[in-house]
Amino acid sequence: MRLTVLRAAGTAVCVLMGAVVGFSAKADVSGSAPLQAQAPLVTPLHDADIDYVLTGPAGQHLHQRMRWTSTSWRQRIEPEGSATVMLTDYHTHILMVLDGTKRTATVMPAPGGSFAAPGTPAAGSWRRMGQGRIAGEACTIWESTDTDRHPTTFCYTEDGLMLGAVHDGKPVVEAVSVSRSPQPLEVFDPPPGYRRVESPR
Repeated sequence: MRLTVLRAAGTAVCVLMGAVVGFSAKADVSGSAPLQAQAPLVTPLHDADIDYVLTGPAGQHLHQRMRWTSTSWRQRIEPEGSATVMLTDYHTHILMVLDGTKRTATVMPAPGGSFAAPGTPAAGSWRRMGQGRIAGEACTIWESTDTDRHPTTFCYTEDGLMLGAVHDGKPVVEAVSVSRSPQPLEVFDPPPGYRRVESPR
């Protein structure tokens, strides 16, 4: 769950160097830990239920709930104040957009062709920046760049939970609560009575 998924879900993106805005960071000494991972795990290893606060371009804040089931690689995204819920199945690469007002489930290919399976380090170029703590959880700050080569920082836990992201020096997303409790599988399916709609390709 890196940039593509986060953007598609309305969740996070990126950045800063050295001291990361919103994170209490302490830079690592280059070369001091040669056996450390060279890239983060970006997909949760366990079930997860995370409440994020997103910061929009104008500084507005919005909560968004993300739930993940590790048994079937499925994600549920619930933006605050929206009748829309997004269900993504990363085994089948299918995204369902639920509309609570029309009671429809619109089906389309899931974005993000570079999905990293649980336990697989993320592809691309990453630089370990230090340690942070968000929502009471320790996380490692990693720097990367987006497709426009803008600097990006993420804070990931050792078990693949993204807790925060800063892009071009501006906080974009930060976790405010984290749970690793088992998630009921039924929340990753459309509710009974929803009409399936195939999205035009």
